[in-house]
Amino acid sequence: MSSKHIDTAGSARYAEYRITTKEQRVTEDQTLFDDDADEDVTGDQREPLNLANRERRLVTQPYDLSVGTLVDDIKKDRLLLNIEYQRQYVWDRAKASRLIESLLLNIPVPVCYFAENEDGAYEVIDGLQRITTISNYLEGDFELKGIPVLSELEGKFFSDLTVRDQRRLSGRTIRCIVITEDSDPDIKFDVFERLNTGSARLGSQELRNCIYRGDLNDFLRRTAELPYFTGILSGIRNRRMEFEELVLRFFSLYETIADYRPPLRQLLNSYMRENRAGVPSKAEMDVFADVCRTVAEVFGESAFRLPAPNGRPAPGMNKALFDAIMIPFAHADREAIRAKPNEVRELREELLRDENFLFSIGRATADRSRVHYRVSRFAKGLADLGISCSLHEELESA
Repeated sequence: MSSKHIDTAGSARYAEYRITTKEQRVTEDQTLFDDDADEDVTGDQREPLNLANRERRLVTQPYDLSVGTLVDDIKKDRLLLNIEYQRQYVWDRAKASRLIESLLLNIPVPVCYFAENEDGAYEVIDGLQRITTISNYLEGDFELKGIPVLSELEGKFFSDLTVRDQRRLSGRTIRCIVITEDSDPDIKFDVFERLNTGSARLGSQELRNCIYRGDLNDFLRRTAELPYFTGILSGIRNRRMEFEELVLRFFSLYETIADYRPPLRQLLNSYMRENRAGVPSKAEMDVFADVCRTVAEVFGESAFRLPAPNGRPAPGMNKALFDAIMIPFAHADREAIRAKPNEVRELREELLRDENFLFSIGRATADRSRVHYRVSRFAKGLADLGISCSLHEELESA
């Protein structure tokens, strides 16, 4: 079939198809080119970023890039799909084929967003499934399947198309917005988050893993799989890189808890950005490992799970309770904690009956006063048991 037929007769058939099956396709059209429309996302607290006027710099550059140029840039590492750090490719062949068909019919597809990294290459931050589909088809990885308009192209690989049709497809353009390296890192994170809000695509830590790639990012991924850490998170699934975020949360608060200022997500962003090329020291890692093992020895698998009405640990975990236990343990005599497991367990149960403590782990948990209160309260409880931990004094004077 010639490209002329695709552009004219094909477009007419598409219009007819839209009319005759309009009702059937209303839902499909809403999600046709949505990268992760059927993905669920773990909700987290969305505190506004604390940005001074000088930090609100967002620099973007629009480009209309041809399909052929995009594929060539991928081959030459000028356009990075970063599959390892983002969502895996999830489109089925039918959805991928409909995108290729739309390009052949010259139907506009949604804008793609790229971010310029420090090396000058572009990383795909929105449109990963679309760009990957285009690259896969032109590289001959799949044949068209289940296309409703150009049915005569069913089963055809890119190499099976006529030379003219190949050229037409390669020449189709897609509007791409590049967020340049000159943009402020925190406002860039906010933009990424907004791009991923409408269809619930990437969680906060998944976004960080996309933006702040480096040694620290790799460290978080490795540490999140360590048995002594996963063992204290029993019953919790690491669906959206939540384990990696908990590791980041610990190291971000460990030495800076007294100086903590909300929003918490901005603290986590800053820690990853400022330390992206390094990892915690061996001494810090030894503290983390010993804290995890102490938590396991004292509380078992339910340290961060609130009690359900039936008295058993509720499903899921409370991240604020994670702070309240992990940070004081990191600053306390852990050998003394292990020597008094019953007393420390009773301390936890007592605090979970205290209305003020429950408030600090239940609402506006990133607020400075609530973060300091829950950590200080647990630290003071340890000190009252004769366990060396002066953190509460430091926080009360902060």
